Amino acid sequence: MVRAICLTLIGLCGFAGIISGEGGSIDVAGVGGAEVKYETVEYTRELWIGLTPDGIEQKAFLAALRAACSDTTAVGVVRAQANSDVTDDPIEVEVLASLSSKQGVRRLIEKLDIDRRNTRVIVVGMFETSLVALRVGSDSELGVDGIVLIDPPVGDIRVDSDRRFGVDVFLGSSSKTEFERQEGDLVDRLGNWGTSARIIHTTDRFQSMTEHLTDVWQKLRGYRVMQDDAMDGSLTAAKVTARLKGSQVIFVGELHGNPGAHQVELEVLKAMFKQGGPLALATEQFERDTQQALDDYLGGKLTEDEFRKNTRAWPNYADYRPLIEFCKANKVPVIAGNVPRRLANRVYKEGVEVLSEFTADEKSWSAPEVNATTGAYRNKFFEAMGGMEGHSDAMERMYASQCFKDDTMAESVANWLKENPKGRVLHINGNFHSKGGLGVPEKLSALMPDVQIGLITCTSEDDEEAAPEEWIIKVPAPRPMRRSESNAGGH
Repeated sequence: MVRAICLTLIGLCGFAGIISGEGGSIDVAGVGGAEVKYETVEYTRELWIGLTPDGIEQKAFLAALRAACSDTTAVGVVRAQANSDVTDDPIEVEVLASLSSKQGVRRLIEKLDIDRRNTRVIVVGMFETSLVALRVGSDSELGVDGIVLIDPPVGDIRVDSDRRFGVDVFLGSSSKTEFERQEGDLVDRLGNWGTSARIIHTTDRFQSMTEHLTDVWQKLRGYRVMQDDAMDGSLTAAKVTARLKGSQVIFVGELHGNPGAHQVELEVLKAMFKQGGPLALATEQFERDTQQALDDYLGGKLTEDEFRKNTRAWPNYADYRPLIEFCKANKVPVIAGNVPRRLANRVYKEGVEVLSEFTADEKSWSAPEVNATTGAYRNKFFEAMGGMEGHSDAMERMYASQCFKDDTMAESVANWLKENPKGRVLHINGNFHSKGGLGVPEKLSALMPDVQIGLITCTSEDDEEAAPEEWIIKVPAPRPMRRSESNAGGH
């Protein structure tokens, strides 16, 4: 039924909001061959490649995919040509289609000069091309980063691959019971991939291919502002930023590595920049002793490899790279706000007394004292660590180390605002550091009682309560961690 709706209404694809970029096509020679069409974007965080199913026009599929994805996602579609003169055996046709599709994906990656260190490649299969997508995903040489399957023929799926990567499946089952039956079957059929596959039940009746793909994108990469405004429709991060225009500092509490949270951060940064006035980005991810290297990169004095090495960039730096590149292009300063990890570790191992042993440089890279306050934040910390019972000296030192980071990040923001009294700061940190106004915002208010603070907290939960001036944004849930059958009897 879902397929019938998509095929019947494909002509209703909306072209509004398509992101301008360079488009083109590639012809892939070989047995059967393939045709590839694509559209680029100014900055490519991801490349989504759709494998065009039978009965869907390739240009319409490309347009729908483009309309669904964000402005940091390049898109392409591959149509494998099945040559009936070679074979009419269904399995052999599938193998030929997968070979042509792999070559098409490879050629598109080469054509767009995709930097695999900074760009994820996602292959999207729909209906029967889901089986081809599984073969593409199994190819370790091609090494795509994930596959998305939309209404696949579950009974035809069989995976035997040691590759580990993300698999997301959307099933338009007619009922919850039918979905649960298909889900269990699919987990088994996906083999090793089934242990972490997100399998999502789609119950909506979509009016167009664009709506269908937009729903997929939203559930995997998007976000939803929980306090939607009846007068303003569904709020975006940019609209929330407009509501927080009077805030000198906006904190975005993220879930590290969550695509939806990183999308929110980029939209907030762009919105604050558009509002005008002096602006700085401050981040938990960069430590104070790397400020010069950060400044040198923004000023064009370091290569990116030198910058990553000299700033000890996080393993998932690619998630933050769009922010840094935006700041570099628009001359927005970036504050390396956090205390060096080695100093925070010393507080954890030796206690707060160790601050008196810091060198002059180490003191300049950290807050002058640790304010390990009692109250709501402390209670929240110990709760997160397993409850309030049985506190040990080690736990107290761990809490002090956490507060040391918060104190340093707050002081870093305060120092910049004192030098730029008309400026504004976007502060990026894990959501524990700012949720409910606790952590860094609380420390900043103690340093600057008159500072106006806005809060945006990203969460994958549904029942988060918002503090005053706090906006809760729902982002995609993390992957499940199912036990495989081979480990079911383990110890």
